Amino acid sequence: MSPNFYSVYPIRALAEPCYYVPQLPRTLADAWDRSLKLTTGHWKAIVADTDAQSAAGVRKCVQALGYETEAAATADAIVPAIGSRTRVIVIVAASLPALDAAQLCRDVRLAANNSHVILLVDGQKTPEIERAFEAGADDVLIKPYTAAELRARLHLADRVVGLEEYRTRTLGEGTLLAEISVNASLHSRQYLEVELGRELDRARRFAHPIGVLLTQTHPPTVGERTLRAYGEFVCEHLRTRVDWVARYAERSFAVILPETTLDGAAHVAERLQLALQQQDGGWAGLPGTLKANIGVCAFDRASTIDVPSAQTLLSGAELQLRSANRGGFGRIAAGYPPPPH
Repeated sequence: MSPNFYSVYPIRALAEPCYYVPQLPRTLADAWDRSLKLTTGHWKAIVADTDAQSAAGVRKCVQALGYETEAAATADAIVPAIGSRTRVIVIVAASLPALDAAQLCRDVRLAANNSHVILLVDGQKTPEIERAFEAGADDVLIKPYTAAELRARLHLADRVVGLEEYRTRTLGEGTLLAEISVNASLHSRQYLEVELGRELDRARRFAHPIGVLLTQTHPPTVGERTLRAYGEFVCEHLRTRVDWVARYAERSFAVILPETTLDGAAHVAERLQLALQQQDGGWAGLPGTLKANIGVCAFDRASTIDVPSAQTLLSGAELQLRSANRGGFGRIAAGYPPPPH
């Protein structure tokens, strides 16, 4: 059989895989510090009050803190004013005509991922204050109030939402770790460095070629689930229990192709690119807009004396990947590793 022919060779059992674990926040204090760094410029404040003078005072105070503000003349205008914003604070007078405070709170939370509703109540009327909280308001501000009191409530809202965002994020990361723990087809960078050295030892011993692909996804903003879906996509288009995939960097994977020449590895890269173009969002978790560049490197010389080290082979693949990246998206570049000095 020609050494350039990419085919299924006898199955070899690999060692138990290591898992790639996303970096999680180390302490709650770290998350709290990050939440405090969220500036008020992320917020949109919607002010609705029948008292024009009071509304003007609230808007002036809110704008001084850097919030984007918008006035709503009626209760029905509040939710449409949210638009596409995901962080919203609503400051609304309980005396606003036709206001259903409970329904407003529900609608605001459906419209924005992170919201904070403050109801303005006239005077120290205990029943009215109780009704405001029962309706679902996050806070109640009693008229008349000072600018310092309003600022304090707004800062409190920012802290509360910052911690809520952290809680949501960590819950999502916990779910992701659970998914990773039952899916063993993607290996870690540590596994790559150890097992690739063993693959090269076998290549030297039996005079077999070995190919390496480095594939990097675009755009750079894709999330961890999309990256893992792409890794699984790559695995599905390789030889079962012969080729293997490991996480290489934040957005890239290393594909190890035992007993595969440079021409064979380049053929695999072309097949992966074609499959990615044709899936067009049909593969679970992969958007149709996802692109990838691939750097191809291999050792396939007849002599086993010049078998490169694992780092040399990976560096050669990195060099080819940088070359592919210079050409745009969806590109492939292939070449041998640089000669030893």
